[in-house]
Amino acid sequence: MLDFPIAELITPEEQVAVARAVAIMASRDDQVSDSERHFVEELMGQMMLLPEERDLVRREFMSPSDLLDVATRVRHREARIFLFYQAVCAAFADNKLVEGEVDALLELAEAFEFDKGHAAQFIRWVSDSIELRERGQQLLIEM
Repeated sequence: MLDFPIAELITPEEQVAVARAVAIMASRDDQVSDSERHFVEELMGQMMLLPEERDLVRREFMSPSDLLDVATRVRHREARIFLFYQAVCAAFADNKLVEGEVDALLELAEAFEFDKGHAAQFIRWVSDSIELRERGQQLLIEM
């Protein structure tokens, strides 16, 4: 969906904070699905996190830290946009967006000083994009 040259935009420390925040987001509904775990694992692979960094991220599934405490360690605007995008995708990884996840996303947007209306529109855009992709995949199967 969005293509970010990760290594060029954010520091290694921010990459770990992004992955941790996304894992915390996946844990927000008190149950981490296989699809949510897989999403976080793919993200860690994309960012080429070290094994010890990956272990730190995985611990967030068992005992999540405070989302805003971790997320505000991400300072660069591009990194914050990337984190917000990944958090939205993580929330949708199990194909449902629950109230606690919506609240967390809007809190994250507020902490990053993103316009709340734009953040809500962005969440809807990601939802629509996922729906369109799934419809396209179904059409390919049916062809």
